[in-house]
Formats: sequence, C-alpha cells, structure tokens
Amino acid sequence: MKLATFLTGLLCAHALFSQHNNEFYNDGAVVTVQAGAEVYVMGDFHNYQVSGLLRNNGFIEIQGYALSDNLFQQRGTGTALFINNDVNVGQTQYISGSYAVRGGQAAIGVDDGSFYNLELSNDQGIVWLNGTGNIADVRNSVDFNGPNAPVVNRIITHDPLAIPANGSGYLATFGLMNPAAGIGNLIDNTVSTGGNMSGTDNGYIQGNFRRAISPVGGTYNYVLGLQPAGAAAQRGMQYMNLILGANNYDVISGYFQTGLDNTFPAGTECSGYIIDYWGGVDHGQWVMSDFTGAGAGTFEVRVWPQDDNFPPKSVWLVTKNNTVLGTADDCGPTPIGLDRAGYNGMGQFGVAASEILLPAELLNIWADPNNDHIEVGWTVGSELNLDFYEVQRSENGIDFETIGIVNAVGSTQTEQNYTFEDYNVGRNQDYYYRYQSVDFDMYTEYSPIVNARLIGSENFVESILVYPNPTNGNLFLELILELNSLVEMKVLNSAGQQIESIERVGSGGNNVFALNTNDWAAGIYVVQVTDLRTGQTVYRKVIKD
Repeated sequence: MKLATFLTGLLCAHALFSQHNNEFYNDGAVVTVQAGAEVYVMGDFHNYQVSGLLRNNGFIEIQGYALSDNLFQQRGTGTALFINNDVNVGQTQYISGSYAVRGGQAAIGVDDGSFYNLELSNDQGIVWLNGTGNIADVRNSVDFNGPNAPVVNRIITHDPLAIPANGSGYLATFGLMNPAAGIGNLIDNTVSTGGNMSGTDNGYIQGNFRRAISPVGGTYNYVLGLQPAGAAAQRGMQYMNLILGANNYDVISGYFQTGLDNTFPAGTECSGYIIDYWGGVDHGQWVMSDFTGAGAGTFEVRVWPQDDNFPPKSVWLVTKNNTVLGTADDCGPTPIGLDRAGYNGMGQFGVAASEILLPAELLNIWADPNNDHIEVGWTVGSELNLDFYEVQRSENGIDFETIGIVNAVGSTQTEQNYTFEDYNVGRNQDYYYRYQSVDFDMYTEYSPIVNARLIGSENFVESILVYPNPTNGNLFLELILELNSLVEMKVLNSAGQQIESIERVGSGGNNVFALNTNDWAAGIYVVQVTDLRTGQTVYRKVIKD
C-alpha cells in the first residue's frame, strides 16, 4: 500500500490487510492510527520526509522490514509488533534509517522517530538494526517475547551475517528512552542473577544499548552482551547495573568488549589483599559513555559476568579504567552480583581479584613517650605466613635504620598486639618510627610512620646516646651530665642477669665511656646507668650481633 499524499487520513478500528510482499509506504504524509485501531502490514514498512508523521495510538503489525530516513517523525502511545508468522517465515527482520530519538532527552517529541511500545516475535529470535548510530529507540517499553513468539527475541545492533567479535564493532545502537529506573520496561528478558546462563542468552540487546537517565537517579539495568555461546567463551548476556544518585548524565550508552586488558601495577585492596588477577583479558569489560561527555554524579556499578569460568579467588572488586577507583575496600566474595560504589564519570568497568593477603593487616600503630624510653606498638587484625617485623627509626622522617626485630605469630586471623621499647633516645628530639613486615617468601611492606619525643630533663643525665647499636665491638655511651658524678654502668642480659658492672667518674658536661662487648653473646641487653650520688637511674637497650 503506497501512501504518497495521505495527509490526514485516519486508519480506524477495522483491520487493514495488504497482500504478501506489499508495502506500507509513507512518503511525507501524516498518518494517524487511532486508539483501538489495528494495522497489519504484510511486507515492508516505510516512512520518509520531514512532513512524514506517524501518530500511532493503536497497533501496527509489521511482517517485513521497517525503513525510514532521518527526517521522519513518530508520535503516539501505540504498539508496533515485528512478527513473521504469515509471510517472510524463517527470515530475520531488520529496522533501518532512524526510528530513534535524534539526540538526548531534549529531542524526545521534537526530533523523534522512535517507537512507543515495541514487541518482538520473529521466529528466528532476532530483530536487527541495519545501519550506523541510533537506529531504533522505544519511549516506553520493549517486549522481547511478543504474542505468538516461538522463541525469545534478541535485538542485534549489526547485520547478523557478519557479527563482530566485540561490542566496539557493532555499528548501530538501540535505546530505551524512558528515563524511569529499573528493568520493568525491558519485558520478558532472560536475565539470570545466578551466574552462568549459557543456553538462555536471549531477550537482550546484542551490541550497543543506551538508556535515558533520570536526574534523580535509580537503578538502571543494562541487559546487553555479545552473541550466545558456551561456558568460558566470554559471550552471551553480560548483565550490569548502574545505580545512580542525583546526576546530569541524560543518556548513558554501553557495550561489552572481550579481551580488554584492565591490569594495573600490583597493589592492595579489600582490607589487605594483594590484587593478583585481572579479568579484562580472560573475560572483558563493560564500556560505558554518556551522551554529553561531561555528565557527573556518583554511582555504584553491579555486574553479573556470564559465560565465563573464573579462577577461584577469595575477594573480588570492580575496576574502572585499569585502576582501583570508587569506595575503598568495597569488595565481594564472587564476581556474580559484584558491586562497588563511589564512582563518578563513565569509563571501562571490569573485575579483578585476589586470594593473597598482605603479610599483616594493620589496624593501628603508635609511639608513646615514657619516663626514659619511647614505646612503639601496633595491632594487626591478621597475619599470613609472616616471619618478623623490623622496627625502624629516623630522626628526620626520611632516613630510617633498623633498631630491632620483633618475631611475628606467623599466620593468624585473630588480633595480635606488638610492642618495642626504644631506650636509645635523647630528650627534646623528635623520633620517627615504622615497621617493615617480612613474610617467609621475603615479601615486605612498610607501615605508616608515627613519631614521639621525650620532653624535659633526666636530672643527672641531660642526654645519653648509645652507639653503634647494634654493635659487635666497642659500645660507646655518650652522657651529658649536669654535675660531677660517680656513674655506675651495669649490663643485664635478656634474662635480667648482670654480666658486667663498671664505675666511672664523670664531670659536668659531655662524657664518653666505652664498653667492650667482645665477650658478650649475641642478643639483646639493657645498659643500666646510675648516679651513685643521687641514686637516679636510666636504661638503654642494646643489641649485640
């Protein structure tokens, strides 16, 4: 049926049948399908020219192709059904031209050839988009399993005879331009949130899919992917959600790309796990973009990777643009239903994982001044194959040296507390501390830096330094005394036993005394320095190599 000059005619509530392979051809006319009216097109469906306007408030059944230019307009709240049960049986159907909103949401009802409701009932399970760019949109809903459908249909945004391997190769885009959040406008899809769904990969958009977004946000479900395939083939529906807050994204498009590397330098996440697996090459990533290119607003990403056998891992996280972004330590035990919050701006979203914990999961570290020493302490929530901690000190916060070793429990999931007492400190001097944890594989990690200082005077000893420490020869004690004093120096081993006692006369001011450690066994000692005139005593810990 050719309608070249049909300007204001009404197709009313009686059925209008064309013959096999006949066409509906609107070359610039205004065509109105009233509410309750039904139009049956047994061939192809054409709509052209800037004056071509289809007001569909009823029902149009199309048994062939739908073709248009980028000038044709469509309005109304009716339904278009793509079905081939009477003619063109065994053939796929396609849509070409611009049955789409030509722009963002501002173009809806202004420069708009989109369908309102779209139903799919092709017996091959495919309706495809023939062309480049935004070929077809719906303003309300799409039903993947329309009336009398022998199988659930997919929308393919490319010629199915030359299907690209990846989403970036699909030329056309299908859109849901209803900004309402949720999955309710994608009717009879076959989304499964239980993991691999090979064999039921229908009812989705294969290729490029865009959605209008409400400025108030909500959960937007992207039922997209590549062609159906078996397990470990990285194909099929690759379901993902964007969970948005207040935003100005307008329209967000997405596709799935396999073999898209998301590796980044080795780092830690998920409360102390070393990231050692990146799923971009094995599986792929969701590539998302917004219409304006400058959209903003925080959101959460939730993914259900399908048709892939991931390695067993303890923790999983969503990555963005080949790095760890979003909310820190927002991870999960499985890639199925994995989510991560705190994103802003679109990009490439993949998954990464780990089963290797850091040697120590640090909960807290501190340095506290005491009467004559500084105590360094730390608490860890867990340890994995940890050998020991090296306690390191600096006087400038940059150059550190090891001043002690503290043995670790090793492997534990219970909280552990450690302390180290540093007696080899002077007063009114800032000291900076950190530890370096070392596991049995010699993997190391530094803690944050803490600092402390002893304030005031030690009375008879204004300053005392012991060096070198650790030592394997002579040990020097440098004292700055307030008055002339008789000084006693006792050396105690780790069991508290005295192994040496020496008295020296010191004068007010700087004094240096030497102790020979050649006869000492390797270990930790305490040097006790006492003013015999006043009975005042200070202690310093010494390590003999």
